[in-house]
Amino acid sequence: MTSSSSPDIDTVRTVFGHASRAPSLHNSQPWRWRWDGTTAALSVDPERLLPATDMFNREGVLGAGVMLNHAEVAWGAAGWQTRVTTFPDPAVRSHLASLEPVCPHDPTEPEQLLGDAIERRYSDRMPMSEPSGWQTTSQILEFIAGRSSTTTTFLDPAASAALHQISAMTAGFRRYDPKYQAELSWWTAGPDAGRAGLPAAVLPTTLDRSRIPIGREFPAGTAGPAGDGDDEAMVAVLSTTGDAATDLLDCGRALSAVLLECTAQGLSTCAISHVVEIPSARAKVAELVGQRYPQVLVRIGRARTEPPPRTPRRPLDSFLEISLADDPSDARRPG
Repeated sequence: MTSSSSPDIDTVRTVFGHASRAPSLHNSQPWRWRWDGTTAALSVDPERLLPATDMFNREGVLGAGVMLNHAEVAWGAAGWQTRVTTFPDPAVRSHLASLEPVCPHDPTEPEQLLGDAIERRYSDRMPMSEPSGWQTTSQILEFIAGRSSTTTTFLDPAASAALHQISAMTAGFRRYDPKYQAELSWWTAGPDAGRAGLPAAVLPTTLDRSRIPIGREFPAGTAGPAGDGDDEAMVAVLSTTGDAATDLLDCGRALSAVLLECTAQGLSTCAISHVVEIPSARAKVAELVGQRYPQVLVRIGRARTEPPPRTPRRPLDSFLEISLADDPSDARRPG
């Protein structure tokens, strides 16, 4: 049983179900939570990693960081202040963070706004129009990311042109990587369809894909059409001063905050990671932005099409383990 100062199980399940709308590499959802009655422990789910795409498991930890911030936002929208401790046990590096709801309260308007953004956010892989009010928005995003010790660099036209070349080089390398191609095919049309991955309805057609020179080269999909015109989205690069798991987790939290803030402002977003997955390409991006460790990029603009169908999510009990020490009969474990 939970104490009066702790949320009930129905609230726990609702909040983590809400937070699971967090984006991740190929919608792989590489996270696990364990709730003990007062605190939720976050770890990476090793069965959800993509070794051919993410050879150093950076994006697995970064994705868990996105989920962590989504959980913080979801708890706030549900009326709970939270306390987060990252890497609470130095001897157990797989334990990325602990999240404890500590104080119920009436959610504020900003908390509700960001909570609503979780449900409305989606990865817009189609060409976008230029974002309005960009000068103000970019300053807000830079401030938000900086709270997690993450540096945000916005690309000017010359840097964007250079990034196009890096993206084309990356796509060329990956085209001849059979393990990468097999992994990509599995997550876009594999046996986990309906629970994770990227269905064809959220991927651009061959024509629309050609209008996004920095997009990952996914198999042609059925989304759109987006009409005429090339992509006009702005590009933000999120970088860190280190490349350890702590840096990746913090950057994931920053990425989540950037995506939700953009959504709250009515902007469309899409995270980009393929240009930092291969060391040689990542080195070129680092030189381009003047930062040692670029971790992820984000396209930001105004949507030209209606939102695509919602991407599938894993069943709650497959990533949330509820184990109440004082009442073992209440424990719910994934099958």
